[in-house]
Amino acid sequence: MDDSRDDETRRVARTFGLGLLIGAAIGAGAALLLAPATGQATRRQLRRGARKLYERGEDSLHDLMEDSDRKARRFAQRGFKRGRKLVADARDTVGW
Repeated sequence: MDDSRDDETRRVARTFGLGLLIGAAIGAGAALLLAPATGQATRRQLRRGARKLYERGEDSLHDLMEDSDRKARRFAQRGFKRGRKLVADARDTVGW
């Protein structure tokens, strides 16, 4: 039950973060398009914004991969514990 609550919390946090990034990108794009600036300055700002957005996405992906690795390790550890217990119970039943 605790894992499902953790999973739901992480899913909500990721969804919120993604929505925040998309909203920031749309807001930044609208601000650049409506701001009085030269074409060259606007393109430079767009490149900077795109680079920052790419870096944030890369960081988020890295965090997601680390989280997935931790979950996989935890899942494997639980499986090994259950397997050991089943083997121990089988040995007790058989009388080894």
